[in-house]
Amino acid sequence: MAPIDGQKAFKAELERLLRAQIPLIHINSFEEERVLETCLDVTKDMNRHALIWSTARGVFNPNVASGHKGESLPMADLVAALQAFEQSMDNAMAAEDGMIFVLLDPYPYLSDRNSNPIYRRRLREFSGAIRTKAWKASCIIVAPSLNVPYELEREVTVVDFPLPTRKEIRSYVRHFVDQVEKSDRIELGDPAPLLVERLTEAAIGLSHRELENALAYAAIDDLTLDTADVQQMFRQKRQTIRKSGLLEFIDNENLALDLVGGLDRLKRWLGRRRATLTAAGSEFGLEPPKGVLLTGVPGCGKSLSAKCVAASWQLPLIRLDMGRVFSSLVGASEEHMRHAISVAEAVSPCVLWIDEIEKGLMRPGQHVGDSGVSMRVLGTFLTWMQEKQTPVFVVATANEIFHLPPEILRKGRFDGVFFVDLPTPTERREIIDIHMARVGRTGDGVNVKALLTLSGGAPGAGGAGMTGAEIAAWIDDAMLLAYERYADGGDATLGMADFETALEEMTLLAQVRADELVGLRRWGAEHAQLASTAPAHGG
Repeated sequence: MAPIDGQKAFKAELERLLRAQIPLIHINSFEEERVLETCLDVTKDMNRHALIWSTARGVFNPNVASGHKGESLPMADLVAALQAFEQSMDNAMAAEDGMIFVLLDPYPYLSDRNSNPIYRRRLREFSGAIRTKAWKASCIIVAPSLNVPYELEREVTVVDFPLPTRKEIRSYVRHFVDQVEKSDRIELGDPAPLLVERLTEAAIGLSHRELENALAYAAIDDLTLDTADVQQMFRQKRQTIRKSGLLEFIDNENLALDLVGGLDRLKRWLGRRRATLTAAGSEFGLEPPKGVLLTGVPGCGKSLSAKCVAASWQLPLIRLDMGRVFSSLVGASEEHMRHAISVAEAVSPCVLWIDEIEKGLMRPGQHVGDSGVSMRVLGTFLTWMQEKQTPVFVVATANEIFHLPPEILRKGRFDGVFFVDLPTPTERREIIDIHMARVGRTGDGVNVKALLTLSGGAPGAGGAGMTGAEIAAWIDDAMLLAYERYADGGDATLGMADFETALEEMTLLAQVRADELVGLRRWGAEHAQLASTAPAHGG
């Protein structure tokens, strides 16, 4: 099987770092085998020698077969390995041509504060020797996570090993399908061009090894490669992405923007931005989109809008849980954010939904016992938002808008900031119609005008209008009351009495947070666009 072509940008960056004799380079990836292959290709191109260390095999020369009399003796201890590395620089040929030293997963030696500090000290001295003695050498650390101890933070240069691009995946999948076509044992259940495109879309975001495994399983499962296998591989990819605990694929198959009542200004704005994610828009010269920040009253359609816009644009929706980004390990939170960003970019074009973003991005001066971790994560995110060129459309939602750091509202972070208020009477009518259709009761003869009155200002509602989420819950509660009556042998028709009874048992957000809504609206008027044509309050 031909390997995936590419990684040219990574190889070029690594070669520049090696020629600059950067002492310590961390390569971040789970794909150890592929990283080593790339590193050895670069060292070969540069005519340098390489030594590799792992705690299982000790120090070994990758170009010498195991058991050869010239093979280095195993030295599982990291200090002994670093000593061997230094001694290798005494070799005239190695010193002239240059050396590359690779450490595989050394962080259990380095990051555990209960371990012997000699390991951290010894690596720091080794790094200093490379610099002060002008050795033509570099030490590469290969690990799936960045757990650099504080003492080495200023010594290490971090490089991310990229996931396969869409072009690289398509090339590999096309090669795989071609091999299946020539096979006597496995059949193609669908036309090859269709399968290539469908398999490629399903595989975006997988590593090279995961792609190999998924395709092999899809073909061997029933000795047929068809659309059913595409769906199975897509589900497997979704599970792989979820393993990080940071990103989650959201099923939005049955959603559409038409299911969001009101928010006409926001919908028009989103409709225009769709073109920025298309190939035609890119060819026309449209810049890749940054995204939108939705703030305002809880329960008024912010999260639903994020789900529905991805469905309407026929793009995958990925949810980032900001709360899970943070970790007790020093440096891990920033690494989690970088990893989430890299996966989102690999899956692009896509919609990245960050729900309740304010819970993860604390404003300066607020403390969460993290020694500044939240501010570093904020910096990583905002830098990416400012500079990203990939078609990842970010939809961030926030309820506690006063906790948003001012940096996130600065022009250039998001393409737009919208304030979502309580629905207007016209919007409440749309929302009622949507949810009555959802429960299949549009033909029960319910007086929709009376429902509109109850939902927005009748005495039973305390003069406060409902949110969209409250309208949905209100209709569901009325349905339960109707079912109870039906189960007791009564009429199954949903009637006004059911809605009136359900409303009596509800406490509306606009009643209990009336004073807070005044402040929210003032903030929205100063910092955001209104998502609806007319404000809801006072209606």
